[in-house]
This record gives sequence, C-alpha cells and structure tokens, in this order.
Amino acid sequence: MTPQVPSSLSVTDAVVCHESLQNYVIYTVTAQSLIVRRRFSEFVALRECLVKLFPTKLVPPIPEKQSLTSNIATTTMADDEDPRTHKLMEYRKRMLSVFLNRCLKLNHIASCNFFGHFLDPEMNFTDFLSYKENNTFYKASIYQLAPWDSLSQIENQLYLTLPIPSSADAYLFKELSQEEQFQNFISFETKFLRYELILNNISKANKKLLKHFIDLSANLSVLGSSYVSLSLIQDSNYIETIGKMFERRNIYLSKLTDSINLKFLDKLIELKHFSTTAKELIEYNRKKIIQQKLVEKELFSTKSRYQRYEAEDQRIRNIDDRARRVVGESEYNDISDPPITDEELQTALYTRSKKSLYGTIPGVKKINNMILKYVNDPNPDETRRNKFYNLRLSLFQLERQNDILASEIERINEEVMKELVKFHDWFKEQLSELSLVYDNSLKEFLSSCQGSWKDCHSE
Repeated sequence: MTPQVPSSLSVTDAVVCHESLQNYVIYTVTAQSLIVRRRFSEFVALRECLVKLFPTKLVPPIPEKQSLTSNIATTTMADDEDPRTHKLMEYRKRMLSVFLNRCLKLNHIASCNFFGHFLDPEMNFTDFLSYKENNTFYKASIYQLAPWDSLSQIENQLYLTLPIPSSADAYLFKELSQEEQFQNFISFETKFLRYELILNNISKANKKLLKHFIDLSANLSVLGSSYVSLSLIQDSNYIETIGKMFERRNIYLSKLTDSINLKFLDKLIELKHFSTTAKELIEYNRKKIIQQKLVEKELFSTKSRYQRYEAEDQRIRNIDDRARRVVGESEYNDISDPPITDEELQTALYTRSKKSLYGTIPGVKKINNMILKYVNDPNPDETRRNKFYNLRLSLFQLERQNDILASEIERINEEVMKELVKFHDWFKEQLSELSLVYDNSLKEFLSSCQGSWKDCHSE
C-alpha cells in the first residue's frame, strides 16, 4: 500500500554524519507532522527509479552529486565548519526541496509506490529497493523494461533479454538520420545546446560578479567604519553620514548578492539541469528506435539461418529415407514439431539467464570445443534436433520482441515529442520570468543606492 503523500514538502536540515571512514549527509524532509531523514544517495536512487518508471516523461532534476565528497572527505576529521561544505549543503537543501515539490505536482509521480515509500518515515528506502521485485527493477537497464507499467512486466523475459542499444549502433542504420523523428531530435538538441552554452556563460559571469561583490562588500565595510571613526575625530555629522551611507550600501549589496544567488543562479542552474534531462529523454527515444532496428536485423539473420538449417535438415532426412528403402526399412516418420508457446519461451529464456553458482573457468569452453571437434558425436540426430529447436526458440523470441517493439515505438515517439514541445514552451517562459527577476533585483539595488546618495546630500 502506497503511503499518503503531503501537499508540500521542505528539506529543513542537513547534518554531516561520520561512520568509520565514511562521511555523508543526512537531509531532513518535513511536511506538517511528517519527518523523514534520507541520504543524498537515496534521492539519487529515487530519481533513477522514477526515470525508469516514466521513461517518456520529464522527471525533475536533482542537484549534481559531485563536489560534496571532495569538500567533506578531504580529511578524516569532521569538516562540518568548512564554509564550502556548508554552502553546498544549503544549496542542496534548497534544490532538493524544489525537486520534491515539483514531483508532488505531477500526479503520476506523487501517486507512485516508490515516491510514497520514500516519504514513509517507517521505511528504510535502501531496504525497500532491496526487495526482490524492486531490486530487479532498480538494477535492470531502462532499455530492458516495459515503457509503461514496467513493474507488472518485471519478470517478462522478452523485455529482460532485449539488446541494450548504444549510440555507436546508430552508425549501423544510417537511414535513420533521414527519418522525421530523428530530424526533430537534432532540432531540439541544437536548441538545448545553444541554451546550455548561453546559460553557462551567464552563470559564470554572475559567479564572477558575486565574487567581486564580496570583495567590494569588504571594502565598503572598511570605508564605512573608517569614515565613522573620522567623523568622531572631526566631530562632523556630514562625514558620519558618508560613513553610514557606505554601510547602507554594503547592506544593499548583500541583499543583491542573496537575491542573485537564491532567486537567479539557483533557478538558472536548475534550468540547465532540466535541459540535460530533456536531452536524456531524446536519447531514450533514439535508442529505443535503434533497439528495434537491432532486433529486426538479428531477426532477419536468424530467419535466414533457420531457413538454411531447415533445408539442410530436409536434405539429411531425404538421404535417410533413401537409405532405409535400400535396406527394406520403412521410411522416416516425419512428424512436425509442435509450435513453441509463450510459456515455453519464458521458461527457456529464464533458464538461459541463470548462471552457475561459481561462474565459468576461463578457457574451459574453448577446450571443450576443441575436444568435441575431434570426438565423434554419439547421437548426431539428437544434437541436430537440439540445435534446430534452439534456433526455432531464438526465432520465436525475436519475432515476439519485434512485435512488441513495433507496437510501442509509435506511442513512445508521440509521447516524447509531446513532452519536448511542452517542455520547450515552459522553458522559454521560465527564462523570461528569470530575466524579469534579475532586472528587478538590479533596479532595487540601484534605486536604494541612489536614494542613499540623495539622503546624504540632503543632510
């Protein structure tokens, strides 16, 4: 049973924990009376599960995983006071809160079993993932899971034995580059790449500005205190006003820095992560198309081998029949093999997938093949029948897999393109709002600074 999820969530605390030689951070998720503590790796695992559950949907991103190890694990001593560690933990708290609340707004995620148990304070999420069915799902490749309702198909060997496509496989099917879906992929990827380059430049420039603001803030603080000290010696209210003006300027600059950090850079980085997520969605769609082509290619090859083997088997049977007639024996009773059933195929594929307890000894298979090459087969008919059966099994498997992929790919294409178009519109809207926030922050800062100068002159 999926636990009840709240309407909003917040990551309120982050504590560095030390276990033997390991340092990690525990994040506290709260909502009304709900209190859940999770490691960052559990957030990562949750998102991986959500991506596999909803491969044709955009799953909100989480902050990058690197950096914390280098910040925390530079020494074996507790590093809680390291400002870099504290800054990163605060950033993660904010972005993980955004991640959880974005998930809550998506009904298909908020109502799913994995998200519900992640928010269950009575449940150890790592233990939950280790349950047999969940563990199989968590460890399986996204390309060996059903695109929809994958948990109900978790034991379906037709999915679990699908080939895992790679980007390099695209070169085997150059004709795909001319298809409309691939042209759409290129168009969206080009857009997102341009966005990423520009946003990256804006982010870098603003980080340099913030560093400059921090240095400027220190100088303004020195100026303010120095002018106030000078006013005491000179007994001058005007000089004191100048000192206070610098102090106020320092406060305004601090507010601008916080505003750029929290309202602008955090959002900008999240949009960059969203752009990466969109490209991952495109990659999934592209590789599913390639996967179908790989199965088609293997099906064609297996069908050709099957036809050759069938013809060779018939030739051998004809020779046997002629030999039997010569010696006066009855002809070979040709009984067609019964068709392979889905249940039989599932059992055979499951048996094949099970490995021996101790694995295989390197070189043994090669030695066995060399021995068999020079030893007469005591029962060639049975060996031939076994080979023929295995070939029929492979052919039936590939036919079923090809049918499944062919029936799914059109819907995958439609859902992914719909999601990308919707995301692109949302992305442009967010950038417009973000530019407005940035503009308002600068206006507020400049207006405050101008006001302080006017106050100073009026006094």
